[in-house]
Amino acid sequence: MNRYLKYNFVIVFVLTVFYNFIALAPAAKAVVSGMNDSVGVEGFDEKAYSDSRKVDVKNLVDKAVQYFEKNDFGKSMNAFSYSKEFIDGELHLFVYDFNNVCLAHGQDRYLIWQDRTNYKDILGNPVIKMIIDKAKTGSGWINYQKDNATKIVYVKGAQKDGKKYAIGSGFYPLSKKDATVSLVRNAVETFNNVMKSGGSTQAVFSEFSYSLGRFINGDLYLFALDFKGKIVAQGDIPGIIGTSAIDYKDSAGRFINREIIEELQTKDIGIWTEYISKGAKKLTYAEKVIDRDGNKYFIACGYYPDTDRKAVVELVKKGYAYMAKNGAAAASKEFSERTKKDYRNGDLFLVVYDIKGKCIAHGANYDYIGINQWNVKDETGKYPIRQMIDKAKAGGGWVDYKVKNSYMFRYVEEIVVAGEKYVIGCGIFPTSKPETMQLIVKDAAGSIRDLGPEKAFGEFIKRSGKFVKGDLEIFVYDFSGLCLVYGSDYNMVWKDMLTAKDDDGRQYVKLIINTAKDGSGTVIYRDRGRLKTVYVMKVEKDGRSYAVGSSFFIK
Repeated sequence: MNRYLKYNFVIVFVLTVFYNFIALAPAAKAVVSGMNDSVGVEGFDEKAYSDSRKVDVKNLVDKAVQYFEKNDFGKSMNAFSYSKEFIDGELHLFVYDFNNVCLAHGQDRYLIWQDRTNYKDILGNPVIKMIIDKAKTGSGWINYQKDNATKIVYVKGAQKDGKKYAIGSGFYPLSKKDATVSLVRNAVETFNNVMKSGGSTQAVFSEFSYSLGRFINGDLYLFALDFKGKIVAQGDIPGIIGTSAIDYKDSAGRFINREIIEELQTKDIGIWTEYISKGAKKLTYAEKVIDRDGNKYFIACGYYPDTDRKAVVELVKKGYAYMAKNGAAAASKEFSERTKKDYRNGDLFLVVYDIKGKCIAHGANYDYIGINQWNVKDETGKYPIRQMIDKAKAGGGWVDYKVKNSYMFRYVEEIVVAGEKYVIGCGIFPTSKPETMQLIVKDAAGSIRDLGPEKAFGEFIKRSGKFVKGDLEIFVYDFSGLCLVYGSDYNMVWKDMLTAKDDDGRQYVKLIINTAKDGSGTVIYRDRGRLKTVYVMKVEKDGRSYAVGSSFFIK
């Protein structure tokens, strides 16, 4: 009997070690984090990711063109639409003839044989025409809006049996730099289309300046000047339209707009300019456009590459110290007046509210001061001011909500001045894909709690719905492993995925669910030959628990 027990103990010990080895192997690991911790992809380099993915896209398209030239038409279309050989993580191929008909598609095969002449993105850009026009030049990059994000696409022309085709693939960088370039290029495309259709420059520049319009993306906005230096569009401060900015100097005394105009006089490609604005380094991308009368303008957008969540917290701490020493009235003036620079860092600014929701200070909009915003909702129906107050009362930290077509993180703390309680805070729009992933997951979690599972799931599964951001979509598993939502893929709903394995044979769904059971965290596993990162969190509603998450391929 003792020998039998010993024998069983050894078996149990070996199996336990083996199970732990499988569950914690590097190719499929979990990094558990709290709600306000980092997004779980330590050392994520947005530029390296974007640059690497561009290489991957180009290589996939070049490989497809070579295959097309060596094989017959039908075999090629089959391979591009179905073969794993032409799938690289989320990357897939598409093929169009020069009559705008889709002939192959590695993701959305329902588009095959469709004449897509009239397909336009949300900005009105004729996407298929852009693809074919680029193929006619040989090859090159374009970008357009798809699934609530900017997609960067590489296109190459190909020929077979006397007919010409466009073969391409693309990805969603979701980085600040790429979003800046895309916003300008989409504006340039829109401007040129308006000119061709006989529209007016005034109308298109007005659209660029509309603060709630489609050319606003969080803290990214457009501005445009004619080549004499007059401001013709301004998405941040439209009140300065019509004034001259030719003599605008940065903190180092450089005439930035003169430099941009001078360089674009002789260049037909976009340019980058680096300078100091509002006490921080700013990078601005600009392109030249010409109206029907030959008048030249530049359209530009800029961002602050060094502002991050650490800078947000530091600014709040600095503002807290000032307000505690000088009082609420002095803080309101110091934090709100645009001419005051000490409590700004690039596009970062401070806000202060009392605990009933009245705005005491606002670094971006002086008109908000004195207005109670307790009942103001964000673009998803949340009450951001209530969130801020609740978080501050609970000890401070991060809240998130959606505004200006983007998600925002805002850090808040409670402060008591002269016996009165206030909330002081500062916000930042996400600068990386992992941050965006975390935000849409938290947004989805809130929707389940607010709307109930069925209504929320109906929103998650909508193609190009509000819970889609490029290749970021929402998935939901119950804790038994049943798939309830998998982006817009209805074929996955109700599948038992508990024992589903990744490329290395590891049960990744089980790992995702176990991570959710601990609250929230990141899981990394291998799929389609690439590492994929997942952010997941537990959501409880009506006595049931769910693992709600999103994912993207990292390398």
